[in-house]
Amino acid sequence: MLLQRKGVEELAREVSEGHNAVLVAPTGYGKSKSLPILLEETEKTGVATRAIHVLPLRALVRQQYLYLREVFGSNAGYLAGLSLDKEGYSPFMLRKAVVSTLDSFALNLARLPVAELPLLMTSYEMRRLEGHYELPRASIFTSLVVFDEAHLYAEPWLEEAPLSRLYLSTVLRVLRDTTTSVVIETATMATRLMRDVASVIGGPVLAVCRNCSPCSNEWRCIHDRVFEEENSFTWKTLILQGVQEAIDLAVSFAETGRKVLYTVNTVGAALSVYQELVSRLGEDSVVLVHGRLTQGDREKAIEGIGRARIVVATQVIEAGVDVDAEVLVTEAAAPSSLAQRAGRLCRSREKRETCLNEPPVVAVYAPETLQPYGDIALETLKSMKNLTSSGAGIEWRLLDDTNAGKSFRHLIEIHESTGLEPRRLGVRQLAYTRLLEYIVASALGDSSYARVLLRQFCSLVRETILIHLAVPVGEGYDFLEAQLDWLKTRDRWRALLDCTNSSCKVLAIGYGVGDAETMEATIEAKEVEEMLRDCSSYYKKYYSLLERLSKKVNMRLNNLALLVREGAYTPRLGLQVAV
Repeated sequence: MLLQRKGVEELAREVSEGHNAVLVAPTGYGKSKSLPILLEETEKTGVATRAIHVLPLRALVRQQYLYLREVFGSNAGYLAGLSLDKEGYSPFMLRKAVVSTLDSFALNLARLPVAELPLLMTSYEMRRLEGHYELPRASIFTSLVVFDEAHLYAEPWLEEAPLSRLYLSTVLRVLRDTTTSVVIETATMATRLMRDVASVIGGPVLAVCRNCSPCSNEWRCIHDRVFEEENSFTWKTLILQGVQEAIDLAVSFAETGRKVLYTVNTVGAALSVYQELVSRLGEDSVVLVHGRLTQGDREKAIEGIGRARIVVATQVIEAGVDVDAEVLVTEAAAPSSLAQRAGRLCRSREKRETCLNEPPVVAVYAPETLQPYGDIALETLKSMKNLTSSGAGIEWRLLDDTNAGKSFRHLIEIHESTGLEPRRLGVRQLAYTRLLEYIVASALGDSSYARVLLRQFCSLVRETILIHLAVPVGEGYDFLEAQLDWLKTRDRWRALLDCTNSSCKVLAIGYGVGDAETMEATIEAKEVEEMLRDCSSYYKKYYSLLERLSKKVNMRLNNLALLVREGAYTPRLGLQVAV
């Protein structure tokens, strides 16, 4: 049964009439579950007969795909660097409902089909043919496109506009001008940014609140009394003195039977906190989730969340993992991140009833490092102290101020009030936006400019690239990804990869008629060093190696993964590196 919410119903009316719109609704409102309802209404009026649900992180795709598969069956598909099921993989986005990462969506829209990317970047013959980019582009321009968790695209805690924010501003204009139906969904985007986005797509902001902003035709307030009553908790916000007090508090709540989510900002902090909690509560009581786990270990961790008394996690928990806790203990972070973490509390009907009687707790302390948020984490903590010291609390779910305190939106407006574009573009930013607009908007063209953009900027939507790593598991392999910048810092790759003084092992992956075929190969260590120097070197060397090894084994290879040495990866803990 599809979830019925007033905000979603109003959004469905807008898109069925051919209007674009921004939906801002509290965490736990069911925004991600709205796609089937939106598609049903747009089909009735002929606005769109299929939909593409775009998410900023790969971790989010699996959960949404499984939901869409329940609704649409074999008409649901996914496009991301994940091994979910072969039947659901939709490389050209031609299914009725497709969920995709922003990276994959961007490549397909820019005439670089994900399924043919290795060929396009290596083969002269395929470059002449340019691949089958017409198929995904035709699908995108005739679909309802939903950009979900949009605050993560914008990264509003960064003063200088990141690539993802510039991408959003450029592509939304193109989609608007091609009359493509567009929906933006968010819970934690600042007013200024939402208004900029709404202005670009030419639609209203639909805000699920009583009066969280001056309401007008451009900013419509939708009072969902049912949701408000279900989520009117008396939130308790605590400011802690440090990590030891935080761990003690988490243990005390867990011992009284309350489910605890403990979030930190770095993998190193997550490992340290996890090991301390395991020593006090036992391994069966604590589960660890972060971005440097293999896909298999992450799935096992997610399966264990329901049984665990404490879940320790990094930012991956904010929107990509289904957690239903009653207590949040967390390092300070950007306001939107804190609100998303608090959004993992009191989600199910059972937990909401518990939280109505026993207030949910949000306990925050200063992080041990400013990465990745910078000074905004400490500035946000200071603002929280000012709010709580005056006797007021913080409302972590609803967009309106309540008896529980000031809405978390006050923190967002103070610290994340940024526009969609910088007032003045630098030379590099200007080159990116102009070239991207030409690539995406041009009716006629080829992929040559997109290849230039990819090589020069690492990615179409992010400042770095993710390096594919293979971990031997039994007689097979499991996979994870690490950021290029992280791998090359202090030469971490030398401690992690299966290398001798002069050579390194890689895993070559090819896809034939049946399942993927994998084979180990050896390349020179200096080639890996060259590959990891920067993103331009990576693309040049990676695809050169891919082509060279394809000829050597007489088989078209689609992917290369750097092999992790024995002992560098610990099951359940992830990559282990001393530097």
